[in-house]
Amino acid sequence: MPRRIVAYLLFLLPLLAAAAAPAADLPAYTPDANASRDQVPDVYKWDLTPLFADVAAWEAELVAVDAALPGLAAYQGKLKDPQALAGCLDLYFSLHDRASRVAQYTNLALDTNLTDQELQARQQRSLGLMDRVTAASGFIRGELLALDAKAMDKAYRHQDVAKYKPYIENLRRRASRILSADGERALQLAGDNLWAEIDLNEIPSGYEDAFGALLSDIAWPVVHDAEGREVQMTLSNYGRFRASPDRKVRAEAVTAFLETLRRFQHAFAATLGGQFELDVTYARARGYDTALAAYLDKDDIPVAVHDNLIAAVNANLDPLHRYVELRRKALGLDSLHLYDLYVPMVAAAEKDVPFPQAIEILPDALSALGPDYVAQLREGLDPRHGWIDVYPSNDKDSGAFSASVYGRHPYVKMNYQDSLDDLSTLAHEYGHAIHSSLAMAHQPYWTHRYVPFLAEIASTCNEALLSDWLVARAASKDEKAGLLAAELESIRQTIYRQTLFSEFERAVHGYVEAGTPVTAALLDDTYRGLVQKYYGPGFSVDANDGMEWAYIPHFYYKYYVYSYATGLSCGIAIAENVKAHGKPAADGYLQMLEGGCAEPPLDLLKKAGVDLTRPDAINAALQRFDRTVTELADLLGVKLDD
Repeated sequence: MPRRIVAYLLFLLPLLAAAAAPAADLPAYTPDANASRDQVPDVYKWDLTPLFADVAAWEAELVAVDAALPGLAAYQGKLKDPQALAGCLDLYFSLHDRASRVAQYTNLALDTNLTDQELQARQQRSLGLMDRVTAASGFIRGELLALDAKAMDKAYRHQDVAKYKPYIENLRRRASRILSADGERALQLAGDNLWAEIDLNEIPSGYEDAFGALLSDIAWPVVHDAEGREVQMTLSNYGRFRASPDRKVRAEAVTAFLETLRRFQHAFAATLGGQFELDVTYARARGYDTALAAYLDKDDIPVAVHDNLIAAVNANLDPLHRYVELRRKALGLDSLHLYDLYVPMVAAAEKDVPFPQAIEILPDALSALGPDYVAQLREGLDPRHGWIDVYPSNDKDSGAFSASVYGRHPYVKMNYQDSLDDLSTLAHEYGHAIHSSLAMAHQPYWTHRYVPFLAEIASTCNEALLSDWLVARAASKDEKAGLLAAELESIRQTIYRQTLFSEFERAVHGYVEAGTPVTAALLDDTYRGLVQKYYGPGFSVDANDGMEWAYIPHFYYKYYVYSYATGLSCGIAIAENVKAHGKPAADGYLQMLEGGCAEPPLDLLKKAGVDLTRPDAINAALQRFDRTVTELADLLGVKLDD
């Protein structure tokens, strides 16, 4: 998702020229979403050799892990013995770690070469291996949960078992959700992911695979740039056209994009409806009333956190309606449409930030987090160290992400195109990457994997600090206006828009749970209604705006999107706390990052000074949004209706 930090940065050019010196030997490159991967200089591509030296080494490891799986069966029925329990968990986590590395290698390779059928086949094989690890270890969970408190106390007196206590106790809190041995086997064969010990977006269902294949196979339309030249639209460059200062360009691009989605509406409805039916099936099989309850319980998050978010945002829609009015008037428009939401509100707000400059800005902007954090950040940002895949190409997937493999450096995918939006996305993804790096450095394998709820706090805290860094250097009214517009757009996209997504996700799961057929028309009506409610009576909803749901990949991530909104709310709170209180606050935040999943996520968050069992952080973020709308309106001389 775009992370917009826009500002008029003329005053920074001398600083950037000096700061970019360490990156001066990087080859010059102009990003081009239609370029082949071979045209991108190799230094800007991630290095997968720390995972496997070559495909032959990957193949050998896949075979070796498969060969070792029967060793788990030797422990079946014996986990009452602490020594056997320790040996079993040692072997299980070793195999899980190795299988995860096998899978991530193919996931990363495929992401930059989407139509490569050999890579597609390898990905399926690696996911099959992970399924076999899950199946072979299925007895562990059942036997652990069958042990009574007395037996567990005895086991914990053994040091080799005690180290696994956080993992074991996290399993035991869901003891009532375990089925019979036959039931568990049936769910495993059906692809159940509610007990998966890997990020759910790393184990796509068949419906998600079909969704991705559909997006890849669509022939996107040819559109026109500001000079009237024909340009092939891709998923990678759509966002850039959508944000064009030329209204004709952005209107054509968004209209053509949504019309194209409309032609495939029934296929998209089938993939999304099938995914949600699968979510509900897994939840009901384990005795949950809703898929929402099941997937939040997986990460030990109360449903109230999700529902409080939606309630708090719905109670604060008036500021968003005021923002719509401000944007319309600032742009000098009679009506505001979807294709007007992404263009910078302040004409001087756009500024190119080439990647070599971006990698020097971020360490300075995030320096409040301390020298150790900044040192890791500098290492990971330097493309010569292989963490990052920087630029778009014509067979590379759109968007950005961070991924990690235990014991290796994290990986960051970008589609960097030299905008301030990209600078903010870079800050966001390195929040994830350094979070992973710190968790891996301070936790064993079985407690290093933090839940998505915490992940989006680390990423959005970086965005907030970057924004504050830019604000602190604003030297004119125009610059300040650009930065305030950036902050508003960040909150709109990350809190309001992601909560709209969350409400859509909850509503459509609710249709499935109520037995209502999920059709393209129902999805269109639901999404369109939410857009109208969120943006208010001053926003013009066009005929195909309800189709936007069709290309959002996060709907396949099983109640993930709410964590973006809670994440930015908490990220703003943590950034302000670090600025106000310095090292003690930064140390508390780093303790959260280092904690992985060794403690419940809400407890880890409290180390950083935020309590999300209450809506205070969300309300505070949206009140800040409202104040900023008023401040920007005053700067721009725009009068808002009361």
